[in-house]
Amino acid sequence: MVLLALAMLMIWTFTPATPFMILGWSFIVGASISILVREAIAPTPEMRVNQIAALFFLIASFYGFAYIFQTL
Repeated sequence: MVLLALAMLMIWTFTPATPFMILGWSFIVGASISILVREAIAPTPEMRVNQIAALFFLIASFYGFAYIFQTL
């Protein structure tokens, strides 16, 4: 799901269409929350790395949504 979101955001960089950016950031929010829930239910040995990556994606997506609302 993260790869799909990153693909959507890469498409947006080449064709600046707002729907690709909104869909990409939405996928990143969903994937990050999914990662955090999965790590809370069934911890893995690399739990800290996954949590930091998920939090980074969430922070980046909030900045992305702020950019969307600012430009609309």
